[in-house]
Amino acid sequence: MRSRLSAVCRYEFRMQIRKRSLWVSTAGLAVLIAVAQGDRGPRHLPAGTGAAEVMASWALLFSMLLPIGFGMVLADRLVRDQRIGAASLLASLPARTGALVAGKYAGSVAATSVPGLLVLLVAAAGEFVHRGDLALFGWAVAAFAVVLLPGLAFVAAFALVCPLVISAPLFRVLFAGYWFWGNMLGPNYLPSLTGTLLTPIGDYPASWLIGAKALYAGDSGWLSFLRPEPGGGAALLSVVLLIVFASLPLAFAGPLMTRRTSS
Repeated sequence: MRSRLSAVCRYEFRMQIRKRSLWVSTAGLAVLIAVAQGDRGPRHLPAGTGAAEVMASWALLFSMLLPIGFGMVLADRLVRDQRIGAASLLASLPARTGALVAGKYAGSVAATSVPGLLVLLVAAAGEFVHRGDLALFGWAVAAFAVVLLPGLAFVAAFALVCPLVISAPLFRVLFAGYWFWGNMLGPNYLPSLTGTLLTPIGDYPASWLIGAKALYAGDSGWLSFLRPEPGGGAALLSVVLLIVFASLPLAFAGPLMTRRTSS
């Protein structure tokens, strides 16, 4: 079972990592958000700012837009298998549907993680030129792991599965709307998930690394029980909840794939 899961994961990783759209969208969105921030971005943090705060600020900045690109790229992955007949071929393999889904999910997350991590390492290299602190590279990896990666895992699960129910173009439109509503629309303007533990933008983990409230984490609003004060415990709880909620659509992926293959 492990060898089959590993084989599907490797196949999916190779398929995704070669997609030009993944690299172009990641680079384009990273440059866009970095330029759009102007003098408010992490490039202008005072000299002497700790490496953890610098890289957590970069990770939070990139997490505002990069997951949109990841979601758009992954939205047609399982649907495409159905369209080109690869789903029937995979279904004939001596592996359970659950293992196929898990392998595809793991491979997709791993592949989309590579450009995301590289973007942070490039930012760390740029900061190193000015700050001369090698710890920036280590904190870049740490910031990616706790700020960007949980949100990516959350987005990937829904991006893979939801287009099995609705069309990929419709999912992309709805996902873009959700992202801005549920991550960057202040709860004072309109009831939203912004600032809660379920926000995949990663403001709770970023707040923990920075040592101060970041973005909207903990802002007052509806669902107040999901808005604790930022801190290490809240950051961990946010990561756990995102992983738990990511598992929900994956639980339905197998039956949905089987139904579409047989229809």
